[in-house]
Amino acid sequence: MDGSTRPEEGREGGAGERLLTIAQAARVLAVPESWLRERVRLRRVPHRRLGKHVRFTAADLERIVEQSAQRVAPARRTYYGRSHTW
Repeated sequence: MDGSTRPEEGREGGAGERLLTIAQAARVLAVPESWLRERVRLRRVPHRRLGKHVRFTAADLERIVEQSAQRVAPARRTYYGRSHTW
């Protein structure tokens, strides 16, 4: 290596990457802390554990958003193929 790049650059979870707490990650995602804590408890969202401390990388937050994407449901068809809004 020529010393021009740091070894942790470009790697997910590298030593130089900033880790966010649950409170910070919840603010970034614009969700309640309780929502994020529950997903961590159920292991439904990617996160890091440093002992008892939970932390998130930028890549973890991106994956949380990607996993949350909802598929568009096709329009419901009713009698004669017309959809109604009630």
